[in-house]
Amino acid sequence: IEQAGSGLLLLGPAGEKLVEHYSFYAVFQTPEEFRLVAEGRDLGTLPIDNVLAPGMLLIFSGRRWVVQEIHDREKVIIVKPAKAGVPPVFGGDAGDIHDKVIDRMFAVLEGDISPPYMEAVSLAMLDEARAHYEQLGFRTKNIHGLGEHASIIATRVGTVKTSTLALALRSEGFLVEQHDGFLVVEAGTKTQDLSVVLERLSAGQAGDLFASAGNLITEKSHPYLSLPLLELDATSSKLVPNLLPSIAKRIMAA
Repeated sequence: IEQAGSGLLLLGPAGEKLVEHYSFYAVFQTPEEFRLVAEGRDLGTLPIDNVLAPGMLLIFSGRRWVVQEIHDREKVIIVKPAKAGVPPVFGGDAGDIHDKVIDRMFAVLEGDISPPYMEAVSLAMLDEARAHYEQLGFRTKNIHGLGEHASIIATRVGTVKTSTLALALRSEGFLVEQHDGFLVVEAGTKTQDLSVVLERLSAGQAGDLFASAGNLITEKSHPYLSLPLLELDATSSKLVPNLLPSIAKRIMAA
């Protein structure tokens, strides 16, 4: 910024270059790029637009990584390889998905209609998805055990509500991997039973969602906000803590 002799503030050459690009304006969503580091080695960069916490899982470069530390100001996430699990075939980020889209997804999984506009490969993939859904028993329940310490939860809700539940479970000591309408949770060494934790959440006894939340800086204005304001912004736009009891009750009801 430069100042004219009259006192008027004007854009200087560098300022003009900055504001002429669309990414300068808040109306355009441009997620912050975070640098992923494992054992002192740079893995690359990843756009992050959701609230992350240590212990959550990321998919990057065809592998699963556990988040260890998050440095907001430096835009660095320290990770380590996850112990087990197969990464999904498809990558990318679809953004926040609405509850109605997830409802439709589950309706398709539980249906038996083969849309005439789908070609053979797509129909085969749909049949495979329905077979796995049936095998895991999600028609009649919302939680499927993957062994002694891990489970899949069918949240049946969109990104915002699923993210809220993920943070609540993370604050209870679970490792959490988030998918569209599902959570994969793994108990820690001192974690209570999942059903006990969900019962407590359904009774409105949630802990501090931000106690272990790492990155709250997801928008252009966030680097200039204090931590209390960042938490207020996350609560109003990315999370719904007041709906946690109903989310947990719905999961436990099946």
